Amino acid sequence: MPENLTVDVRPVNRPDELHAWYEGQSAPQPSYIELGLQDGILLASYDAVVGPGTEPSVHHGIDRRWTIPVLTQDAANEFLTELVPMAQRVLDGSDVVWDGNNWVGRILTEDAEAAFDEITQRCEAIEDHDGNDDLLSVWSVDNIGHLWDADDAGITAQTTDEDIDEIETRLTKEFADGQDLTFVVIKGLGTYLRTLRDDLAADDD
Repeated sequence: MPENLTVDVRPVNRPDELHAWYEGQSAPQPSYIELGLQDGILLASYDAVVGPGTEPSVHHGIDRRWTIPVLTQDAANEFLTELVPMAQRVLDGSDVVWDGNNWVGRILTEDAEAAFDEITQRCEAIEDHDGNDDLLSVWSVDNIGHLWDADDAGITAQTTDEDIDEIETRLTKEFADGQDLTFVVIKGLGTYLRTLRDDLAADDD
């Protein structure tokens, strides 16, 4: 087992850091907690792989992952801190070994297995519903775009891309305040606002 390997927490640094919704996909990417058995890094992120498959280090158990809902920045950092004692127990009873074909992660002790299961239970216990203030609120402009037309948004044919960015930030904050939410992501809002601007410009031509 690795000697003196301690948990190294990597904090979440942005409100929407655990959120990614790729074009053409019907839902955001799954979020997860990850513990590296080789380096001790404990972090929260989202799965960058679309569809089946995963990174080799995850496939071989070197990096262990637990699926979680998309948490806010504060909630994710608080949760990571809570997991540190359990993650340390996992590290203390694990190793990365050569199995004859690949380097693989192994959990070797009963206490490490128990701690791994505790982390699993903690992750599964996060309530994934709209009433949970720890969850990032994610919306699609396809569902709420009707809230704003060009006049409502303050868009004209001369509105620049920089103006659009500022308008997107303002509308997102107004929507969050109206829903009594701390932080909101509205997928596609920037594209929608640019379309409104481009349609007005086309009419002028």
